[in-house]
Amino acid sequence: MSDSSPEVQAQVTRWNEFLKKVEARYFEVLKQTEAPLDNVIANLQYDNIVIHNISQGLKNQTVTQLSEKIDGAATKFETEMRRAGASSGLTSQERGKSHMLKNWMEIEYLKFENKLAARAAKKILENVNAHIDETKMHRCTQCGADLNVNVFSFMAVNIKCESCGSVNTYQPDDRVRALEWYVITPLAEEYAFDEKLKARTDKSAMKEYYRKFYTYLMENVPDKKQYYERDMNERLTNPMFSM
Repeated sequence: MSDSSPEVQAQVTRWNEFLKKVEARYFEVLKQTEAPLDNVIANLQYDNIVIHNISQGLKNQTVTQLSEKIDGAATKFETEMRRAGASSGLTSQERGKSHMLKNWMEIEYLKFENKLAARAAKKILENVNAHIDETKMHRCTQCGADLNVNVFSFMAVNIKCESCGSVNTYQPDDRVRALEWYVITPLAEEYAFDEKLKARTDKSAMKEYYRKFYTYLMENVPDKKQYYERDMNERLTNPMFSM
């Protein structure tokens, strides 16, 4: 038999129809989550833990389970192709479509996950901004004079009173502290996401991803600029980039 035989072509047709069904199922699962996720995000308060948990569950339901289904079907497909007399070249070519689909699902889910985290971050930021009163006066515990306080500090800071000279410790609101992890980090990931995708196949793009990601953090968490700058430099000087 040849690759153009009816038996071989029938197997190829069934295989391609199967892969199309898997792709359609991927879209179907995520489509069903749109309204529920809109409701979850609308009701977020000051953390994204529920979004993280949902995202992990959806990844398992789409990328993980569908990839396993593809792998199981691929083994059967290869057996049927051999029985039909297909060449190893055609079988390998058709099997390659499964690898392409699995890679596509993984990348598409990364995009979905990135956008979802950013949406949640923006909602949490909205909540924090509605809660924090930047005009609120903070007073010295010794003399009662007004203190020059940045309410969006991310770390506890010692502030010297200009009136009496005593040192006051200012503890930022816990909701402000939460911004670093639940808001600014996801938005930094969104900001550098294109480079992160390119970095899957290009090491030079990984460097650019680190630069953009950490620059965003340094600009938006100035209290920890030195920490993030040190972390960024350690990653950029990693020996893997010179290999």
